[in-house]
Amino acid sequence: MSKWIGFTNQKLYQVRLLLEQRERLDGPEALLDGLEQGALYLLYDAYVSYLNELAEMANYRQPVATLEDLLAHTPLVTGEMKEIQFLRADSFSWLTAMLKAVAEQAQPTSSRTIEVDTFDPFGDAASLNSITLLQDNASPASKWLSQLSDLIDAQRENRQES
Repeated sequence: MSKWIGFTNQKLYQVRLLLEQRERLDGPEALLDGLEQGALYLLYDAYVSYLNELAEMANYRQPVATLEDLLAHTPLVTGEMKEIQFLRADSFSWLTAMLKAVAEQAQPTSSRTIEVDTFDPFGDAASLNSITLLQDNASPASKWLSQLSDLIDAQRENRQES
């Protein structure tokens, strides 16, 4: 049994724990953001671990850090690798969105403010207000965890059937 299988499973479990903790807490925004960001980094770790799991299955014993590394160095590109490559090439896929979010969270951000006209039916004229756009409370990391777990489970199951 590959050492990467257990490591991948461990990372997925840790992501699940952080996201469950985030859902239960009604704490400061910084704490909730920290749990979300930590979960996203662990999710990325799980993804890279799974790439190493695939590399080992293809008899490549050196660590890989990206899908490009995996495809460039493995002696055999498997169907599992091609499926991940297809998801990565699709700019609208969940995998591309997840990897983009990981890269973006390493950069400073600021809240965006837009100006909107609001109509006051009891006043003489429309007033101009500033509205700060807030992030949705739904965790994209939860959705990505489910999708990555489903992909890994399906690919592992297919390997066992072969």
